[in-house]
Amino acid sequence: MKKLYFVHLLNDYSGSPRVLNQTITALRQQGNDCTLFVGSSGHGVLDELDVATHTFTYKRFDNRWLTLLAYVWSQVALFFALVWRVRPEAVVLVNTMLPFGAALAARLRGAKVVYHVHETSIRPAALKSFLRRVIACCASKVIYVSKYLQVQEGIAGVPAVTVYNGLSEAFQRQAMATAYQPVRKGRFNVLMLASLKAYKGVNEFVALAAALAEDPLLKFTLVLNASQREVDEYFASRSVPCNLEIYPASSNVASFYGDASLVLNLSHVDGWIETFGLTILEAMSFGIPTIVPPVGGPIELVCDGVEGYQIDALNHELLVRTVVRLSKDSQLCQALSERARAKASEFSTANFQKKIVMVFDEL
Repeated sequence: MKKLYFVHLLNDYSGSPRVLNQTITALRQQGNDCTLFVGSSGHGVLDELDVATHTFTYKRFDNRWLTLLAYVWSQVALFFALVWRVRPEAVVLVNTMLPFGAALAARLRGAKVVYHVHETSIRPAALKSFLRRVIACCASKVIYVSKYLQVQEGIAGVPAVTVYNGLSEAFQRQAMATAYQPVRKGRFNVLMLASLKAYKGVNEFVALAAALAEDPLLKFTLVLNASQREVDEYFASRSVPCNLEIYPASSNVASFYGDASLVLNLSHVDGWIETFGLTILEAMSFGIPTIVPPVGGPIELVCDGVEGYQIDALNHELLVRTVVRLSKDSQLCQALSERARAKASEFSTANFQKKIVMVFDEL
């Protein structure tokens, strides 16, 4: 049995805390003693864990410089919270590149450090450079969520492994039990789940809905990883087409997949390259065809024309044509659906847990 510490900055319903939830669950099942440290701002999937949990001070602000200062202070607080607890025989898993205070504390105490890197689109550039130096100095091993990320962001001299994200067994069961239908209740429902950021393609999704507002068959649904207040503020001065429904963060994303005909990921290839795309995999497990960016981790999930399509979010005309074509071709949607579900079955909980446990057994 190992003493394991897990550290994450912001608890919400996005991909990285969801994967951390699965990681902790897998390692607890092996009899390890697990403790979680998480920033005090936000609530999400990590609240579901039945483990000893400590919070460290962290708060986000509308002003990015205030947020940066709060982040730096949070790492000072995290460093001192861990430096008195961690022993040399312990292992500290740092989830994402951001919680560097945990890595420094573990290094000082002689404990092993494992980084689980989900994405590296970090700004300003000086911060990313600093975080990479911390990893180079402190990490015993780095886990990457895709081969693309390992190749692009690997750090010389630090052992690395790619472990693809998996879906929880409960989610997989629900997905497999849901029959895919291209048209439900007379509508072809185009769904996107994303953070409330321009580089995530939110504006492009709204523009797509607006361009197809006259088509009575098409319905658009946007689920944002943000509070209702944040959603209201963002769209207060923006026009929302009548065929678009917008929702804040939800703990029950499966209900949205159950009604979806097509799922989109419109992250900008010049501003945020997706390193895996957990929502893509979730959609595929429901047998839903997807449209994804033509670069990064998503192309390891979706082959163009096989499980879905690879289209640049800024290629508005091609997006419009593809959505319209799919909405009118149920046979094509069913073929894409079958292949998507088959591909998603390769990313099982069992495979994920086996590889994660192996990483820690080898330390």
